[in-house]
Amino acid sequence: MSARKKEMRSTIVAAESPLLHWILTIGLALFIIIFPYNKALFNGYEYSFESAIYSAAIYGFVLLAATAIYVYRVGWKLNNHRSILSILVLLLPVVYWLSSMQAVSSYYAGFMVKVMFLMAALFLTAIYAGERLPARKIVEYATMLTCYIVVFYGLLILFGQEYFRDGMWLAHDGYRLASVFQYSNTYAGFLSAILLAAVYYAATCTRWYMRLANAIMLVPIFISFLLTYSRGAIVIIPVVILIIVPFLRFAQQIAYIVYAGLTALLSVVILGKLTANTDAIAAIVQPTETKAPSPISMFDSLPFQSWLLLGVAALVNAGLILLIHKKLYPWLETKTKKLAERKWSFAAVPATIIVIGSLAVVILLTSSGVRDLLPDKIAARFETINLQQHSVLERWTFYEDGVKVSKDYPILGAGGGGWQALYEQYQHNPYWSRQAHSYFIQTLVEVGWLGLLLLIGLLSYIYWLYIRSYIRYPERRGSHFIFFIISLTLLLHSAIDFDMSYIYLSAVVFISLGSMIAPYGRLLLIQRLTERKPVPYSKIIYSSTLGLLAVFMLIFAARNVSTLSTFDQTMDNASTGKMSIGDVLPALNSVIKKSPNQSAYSLTKYEVLKQAFDQTQDRKYLEEGIATLQDAKKHDPYNRSILLMLNDAFQKDGNLSEQLAILDEGVSKFQWDIQFYEKAVNANIGAMTSDAANKDKYRERVLELEAEVQRRTAQLATLPPEQMQGRSFSFTPETVQAIENLK
Repeated sequence: MSARKKEMRSTIVAAESPLLHWILTIGLALFIIIFPYNKALFNGYEYSFESAIYSAAIYGFVLLAATAIYVYRVGWKLNNHRSILSILVLLLPVVYWLSSMQAVSSYYAGFMVKVMFLMAALFLTAIYAGERLPARKIVEYATMLTCYIVVFYGLLILFGQEYFRDGMWLAHDGYRLASVFQYSNTYAGFLSAILLAAVYYAATCTRWYMRLANAIMLVPIFISFLLTYSRGAIVIIPVVILIIVPFLRFAQQIAYIVYAGLTALLSVVILGKLTANTDAIAAIVQPTETKAPSPISMFDSLPFQSWLLLGVAALVNAGLILLIHKKLYPWLETKTKKLAERKWSFAAVPATIIVIGSLAVVILLTSSGVRDLLPDKIAARFETINLQQHSVLERWTFYEDGVKVSKDYPILGAGGGGWQALYEQYQHNPYWSRQAHSYFIQTLVEVGWLGLLLLIGLLSYIYWLYIRSYIRYPERRGSHFIFFIISLTLLLHSAIDFDMSYIYLSAVVFISLGSMIAPYGRLLLIQRLTERKPVPYSKIIYSSTLGLLAVFMLIFAARNVSTLSTFDQTMDNASTGKMSIGDVLPALNSVIKKSPNQSAYSLTKYEVLKQAFDQTQDRKYLEEGIATLQDAKKHDPYNRSILLMLNDAFQKDGNLSEQLAILDEGVSKFQWDIQFYEKAVNANIGAMTSDAANKDKYRERVLELEAEVQRRTAQLATLPPEQMQGRSFSFTPETVQAIENLK
């Protein structure tokens, strides 16, 4: 059957359920539009981030239920690559579920099961919703429009009309633009993807007004990108360009490079003035210890000048692009027609990019005269792009520590949240990072080699299918290529940072992966499976399984949201004096009963019981508090706060042996946390007085702790000078004196 006939058949089949198809399409578009503004759904493995993520999950599971009905109505068959993908993607949450059975943090292991089901749900919705061109265009335009709105919102923060906490992220060398992500490196990865997609539109759009709309955004995006001061993203962009350019026609390749270069040139021209203005605006707007945030009007001198400068540059850039495309591009196509027909022509522009780009990099890194043309902070970032600068060395340390964790949890990993629970036991120096700064290393830690190989295999399968289909069916090529650009850029950048911990970006990647395959959906037949006798009831089995999973996950997510809401309401009432301790404790007990493995609830209950004990000296409160913490520790044994509070509780209880045991456990699990060493030393010194019979044993333990701190301090001295140590690791003068008194 010809591709045209298959496309007609696909359209007819999709038309059998037009309402459902539009529900999937609009639902997917609305997901993209609604959810970036709550910190981009950042998953920090903390209670405060969960509510927004659960809300997105509920939305996604409703879409999954609708997708289950849709695949049943249109007739799901296990005879093509799309069907196989629709099964394989469900293995990602399954492997997280298997891993949760041995997880070191049972709550966040279950939490990540729901997150990965959300990713699978969005992928499945996209792969079926994008079958028809109009529906695919809606998702495509929703993606780009939302990204442009996020960029505009970032500019409002940059120019002082809007204040968003950490939207201007304060680093050691000044403010860096972070927008809704509150982390500039991730925002840079996001901007890289959008910039490359926008240049693609500018180079390939057939409608002049679409070219204009996207070209206008190029300078604002690139300026925003530069003011994130991200070195990693600077390195990623040329790599992605080299990958995507060969997919374009020869003339389009040249147009792509010219438009990108023109954008960079105009941006650099205005960069110095904008940098000076934004630094001055940040000094006015951003909060300090002595003043609150104070946004300023767009018509104040500095922001007005900045908006005007940016607007003029954006319009000039767009105008030049339109002019070049109208006047020079047709001539270029004609002149390069014969050259484009040569087999090696697809590689000519990338090869030229490599040569010219290498020369440019050498000049930029070695010529102080060229760097002097850039603002000081930008020049400094370029100057320090090398394998010995601190962020590279620190990331290599994260990755090495992640591999060390995987050696103890090789097959299924340590479960969702495994990195944040375990990294301090395996870390090489006392850095503080609840993220592994690599999507693939974090996946390795959480779901082991089985999960990592499954993820890499799935991604490789999807990209192989897309590239093969792109080459095989040239009549199906189109602007869906932006999904290839966006997903590839974000995945490459996430290899060196924690972009995928932002559930919104992770969702955009999985939606893009599904939307890449959607245009080719029913063309991806596997002949051997087509010729075989169909599996009986396969359509019913698959769609029913999908529907049941959607319902179950919806119930679990709704239950979690209800528990979070009850907890928040209880705490609000307690803080305003509307509830007494007698009312708060039953409410907390109810919350803990519903979610016993969420440590935040148990820790809060202990704080309430501690206050009650301090006020009344009634031991029943202390005993109940200890029991609560011990139950919580069974579910979350690597939670620092639980160990510290148990130390406090045992000290109040006068239970010396349990106190020393919990401190030794803290030293073992948090080997670079000096407070556990301090508390253990002081507790052992105190025990020498209260338990004179074992005085020598306690003294020996103090000296062991001192020797361990000295050994680790010497280890820190071997770090490369460019690598930051992280947290302080040394005894206080009082503790040093107390140890000296024992000698």
